[in-house]
Amino acid sequence: MNWRASATFFVAAVLSALIWALSPALSQHAEQWDANGPYYVFALVVAGAISGGSSPKPLWAHYLGAVSGQATFEAVFLSVGPLFMLGLLFLLGYSVVFLVAAAAAGFVRTRYSSGPDAA
Repeated sequence: MNWRASATFFVAAVLSALIWALSPALSQHAEQWDANGPYYVFALVVAGAISGGSSPKPLWAHYLGAVSGQATFEAVFLSVGPLFMLGLLFLLGYSVVFLVAAAAAGFVRTRYSSGPDAA
């Protein structure tokens, strides 16, 4: 994995783990998908947009970082029970929201930027 992919993966992993870390304070639920309303989807969109805006490419690193960051936080800081594997399946699906937001923000950055990432 090259430097850019590693950096993108790291940023996505940290931002997606922060969604879980901030969930109790922002939604009053230990697991964000237990919250009423669109908290989790909104948090994924915001985190994905920040990630994509800061490091537009490669997109696969955004997705793998989002899944890894959330799964690692869940495994390390929350009690792992019999539904852990089901939760991982949900993470795979919900992380697509993160990916789409990262792709959109990355597109905007590269399209309207005159920097070295400009396409």
